[in-house]
Amino acid sequence: MSGHGKNYAHNKQVYNSLRLGDRVEFKRVVYSHWGIYIGQGKIIHLAAHDNAEVKANSNSTHLFSIGGKLFKKAFVRIDDFWKVVGEDKAIINNSLDKKLRALSPEDIVQQAMKKIGEVGYNVITANCEHFTNWCRYGESKSEQSENAMTGLAVTGGLLLFAGAVAYGISRSMKKEEPRK
Repeated sequence: MSGHGKNYAHNKQVYNSLRLGDRVEFKRVVYSHWGIYIGQGKIIHLAAHDNAEVKANSNSTHLFSIGGKLFKKAFVRIDDFWKVVGEDKAIINNSLDKKLRALSPEDIVQQAMKKIGEVGYNVITANCEHFTNWCRYGESKSEQSENAMTGLAVTGGLLLFAGAVAYGISRSMKKEEPRK
């Protein structure tokens, strides 16, 4: 079991409230890691083969990777809740139940267990949140990835616009320079 860090009391309440098939969100510093509760204190989740994601929790350098390494492959694996949460904060997050129809708890666990072993990994299209949502709803989606892509598109658009404005101003200033 993890040390008695600042989130221990909260995580103990979460642990005691978990029900079969719950989506569990582990709040890392700059992203969230996701898994499915399968009973007996165990979480099934997508992680690096050497459990680097579990070891790397709370490290902000891991935003676009698992455990700070870029992977093409990852593993669906079963780990103890306390090993996955580390010193971070866990929450039961079944918020998509409002939009999507959840499978039965038994079917969620069965879906997850089918995937144990090596699978492809892509931070945008096949990450731990995609896996978790596929298990619970039968749909592979990630709000975290969708939000990141939207943010990148908006930022890119703003940079393009700012560049065009700067270019227009610089051309305008060159035309206005008096000739000697």
